[in-house]
Amino acid sequence: MPEYNIMEEAGLSQIKARGRKEQSEEDIKVAERLDFSFYDGSREKGFGGYYYDGRWRRVAEIIKKRYGLHSGSKVLIDRCHKGFLVYDLMKLIPGIEVWGIHPSSYPLNHTMEGYGRWVLINGVEKGDSEVIEKKACDEVMPFLIKADNLNLPFKDDYFDCVISIENVCAFFPEDSVEVLRELVRVAKNNGKSSYIQNDSWRNEYEEGKLRAWTLLCKDLRGIDEWIKLYSEVGFEGDYGWTVIV
Repeated sequence: MPEYNIMEEAGLSQIKARGRKEQSEEDIKVAERLDFSFYDGSREKGFGGYYYDGRWRRVAEIIKKRYGLHSGSKVLIDRCHKGFLVYDLMKLIPGIEVWGIHPSSYPLNHTMEGYGRWVLINGVEKGDSEVIEKKACDEVMPFLIKADNLNLPFKDDYFDCVISIENVCAFFPEDSVEVLRELVRVAKNNGKSSYIQNDSWRNEYEEGKLRAWTLLCKDLRGIDEWIKLYSEVGFEGDYGWTVIV
């Protein structure tokens, strides 16, 4: 079970400078709805606009290489947001089966938002941006599910690879353990070819920054505590961290 950050490998630093003020209880309540305010509202309340920008293509390439994915592989993207990584894996590896799950309807109802504009700006395709985006949405939407992480709608050992980024830590400790167990349950070989990333810290300074910055993290553990938990639930895959400085 090695430490290996697929986001860092894709050139996306996961050591992030705090870009928001300390969060109020009201800010957190609004963010927990995972609706427009969190995804497409102001940066103070969440992402500040979550649109396709091509970055997940690099992540898809890293995942393919790291876990040996091919036509016929089955992959689960946990907390898939607007389906960008699901789509990019589908396009990168024809014949692959990729499912995305998310606890909120909002991002799923805005699947592939911004893709048409990105494609035209970057010269990937020619045509009408709305038509291009709708086609992409239609391709990926059947594989996106609003799901309960405590009871995943998949059989045991169904997936060759499970990717979970900043989702387990969004549950309170009494539930996060069960969320982890569910991810291990649906992954082959105890998740040996899978990846989990959570918010965490390496020292007291980073702990204080995370506690002040986070809108969604409910299970606040240091890195050593997460590693111990992974071992306890039998997770044998890769793991990485998001750290706030």
